[in-house]
Amino acid sequence: FYHSFLTVLSEKPTTFTITVTSEAGENDETVQTTLKFTYREKYPDETPLYEIVSQENLEDNDVTDIIKLLEQQAEENLGMVMIFTLVSAVQEKLNEIVDQIKTRREEEKKQKEREAEEEEK
Repeated sequence: FYHSFLTVLSEKPTTFTITVTSEAGENDETVQTTLKFTYREKYPDETPLYEIVSQENLEDNDVTDIIKLLEQQAEENLGMVMIFTLVSAVQEKLNEIVDQIKTRREEEKKQKEREAEEEEK
């Protein structure tokens, strides 16, 4: 796993957290989330339990999107060992979010520059 950090919390049931970090944005601003997974008895024929235990630089709607993504990926991969797939999907999502943040910042910067120019006229 690149950019991720796994901590096993318990063996029975298997519970662990994985911290997933985006590629760095500007000013090293990364977005990050820590996911907690618990295997149910029939895993992987049952989806694991998952929750977001902490996050950094993410907005509420981003968190909701990540939960939806996990849900969808877990359903699609039922019967297969899926943690790697789920984490990879979240990783991609975080990278997208960083790109959106960058774009938004650039827009705001351009907007400010335009306003400054207007004032000079």
